[in-house]
Amino acid sequence: MAPLDVASHIEAVVALGARSLQWVGDERDRAFVRWKHVENPFGASPAWGAWEGRRLVAFRTLLQWRLGRDGQDLRVVRAVDTATDPDHQGRGLFRRLTTQAVEELTADGVDAVFNTPNDQSRPGYLKMGWVELGRPTLLVQPSSPTALARMLRARVPAALWSEPVTYGEAAVDVADQLRPADIEQWATPRTTEHLAWRYGFEPLHYRAIEVKGGHAVFRVRRRGPLREVAIVDWLSDQPDPAAVFRLVRACGDYAVAIGLGPRHGFVPVPRQGPIVTWRTLANPVVPAFGDVGFALGDLELF
Repeated sequence: MAPLDVASHIEAVVALGARSLQWVGDERDRAFVRWKHVENPFGASPAWGAWEGRRLVAFRTLLQWRLGRDGQDLRVVRAVDTATDPDHQGRGLFRRLTTQAVEELTADGVDAVFNTPNDQSRPGYLKMGWVELGRPTLLVQPSSPTALARMLRARVPAALWSEPVTYGEAAVDVADQLRPADIEQWATPRTTEHLAWRYGFEPLHYRAIEVKGGHAVFRVRRRGPLREVAIVDWLSDQPDPAAVFRLVRACGDYAVAIGLGPRHGFVPVPRQGPIVTWRTLANPVVPAFGDVGFALGDLELF
């Protein structure tokens, strides 16, 4: 077990991802790893790996992130990509890499880790000291009652890669026009640099539309037979249900969001949002879930 410099080992990371995560292992995957884990303006992702000779057999990466409030700053990381070679599973590599990451990040002064593990992986995280922070309410605007019923029956994950659409503008092209809404809670500092990076990777096809008082950033993904419009950032202090309605009508079967509400034309779907977990590191304080203003773009898997 040793720290892993992702920038120097992209080929090994992508090769392992192809063996264990169903990645294709092509140039798009290499560009994705570079964008996500090397080019992040918050900093390159700290990572750890296990090797068998020159062959990478497991890795654990944590995405650098920040949360700010009233001039204060929390240095946090998101527990994201992890993989173990199929021939080395069941040997505790994931747990050992994660434990090492926790120890070294704590020593480095990182405040906390957050993530949204699924039902299968969450118990393992809880055993390693994570706690459940809360579950945001998933908000939905369906194109029709039939689309809502089909969405609720679609028990499949959304595709990793977005569907290309022409509605709106490429988010990266208007990044300098995107202005975050005022948020009183702990929230991601949405600087122009961060927004240009976060929504600028072309294969994920993030788009922006004008809404009253600002912009909304979205992407379209397949979830089974349905097209899901994920509104990942609402960069306005005003609702605009008409803009959401037009977006859904143009691009998908339904829209999803968190942190908005009925004024935006959405209806809540109880117990459907991702459960957010938190692991204290150098900072022992666990915030109340209501004190953190997560947008879908802070929590979605990408």
